[in-house]
Amino acid sequence: MKQNAFLVSLFLISVLGCKKTPVLEASEDVVGDWMHYTSETEAHRLVVSAGGTGYMEWLVDGTASRATKVREWYLDDNVLAFGKAAFNGEAYEIEDYPQVAWEEIINYFDTVPELARYMILDGLYYVDTE
Repeated sequence: MKQNAFLVSLFLISVLGCKKTPVLEASEDVVGDWMHYTSETEAHRLVVSAGGTGYMEWLVDGTASRATKVREWYLDDNVLAFGKAAFNGEAYEIEDYPQVAWEEIINYFDTVPELARYMILDGLYYVDTE
């Protein structure tokens, strides 16, 4: 019983003790519909809406095979986090903030067209499809 109470306390401290900044207070530049292709037929999509909420989808042949519920996005110390308690695969280190590609960029299965917005998260290119 004491171990369960300890674990619950630890969880609450980690969730409530984390001071994360809502994404819109930190940078409005990350608002968009961001797509990263993991293969010719599979993609990972991050949606950051103008209200600061959004969701994630995993696509196969353009159809969502899995999706999250809508939650708030947060940004602290160059980490874009999906919710205050971002779990495995729900936090991304921003290596390059959103910018415009002045020429076409090809990186594995991702193609960033000339004049498209993109950002680099965890070393992967995400293109704004809006």
